[in-house]
Amino acid sequence: MANKRNLKKDIQSIFSELLVECYTLSYIFPQIDIAKVDAIATSIIEKSDNFVKRAGKPDGKDNPAIVKAYYKKLYKDVANTVSVFIEDINTLKSK
Repeated sequence: MANKRNLKKDIQSIFSELLVECYTLSYIFPQIDIAKVDAIATSIIEKSDNFVKRAGKPDGKDNPAIVKAYYKKLYKDVANTVSVFIEDINTLKSK
């Protein structure tokens, strides 16, 4: 298993890049609705905090198989959430 600290940093890095992308688009394309940008940004921040908290508290600390399954699910959830946010950001840009 990777270091929890590095995992948390990676999660923060990924979600901060999404946040930067969101606000950069609103700066480059002034016709984008700011309320939608703020809603997506708020959701990004909430999900980021949620994943960082989840990374620090695995289930079944005594059983390595349970911990491994927990982190696999966490990675999958992060990847799915990031892809959803990328789609949301792309829909902002396409309008």
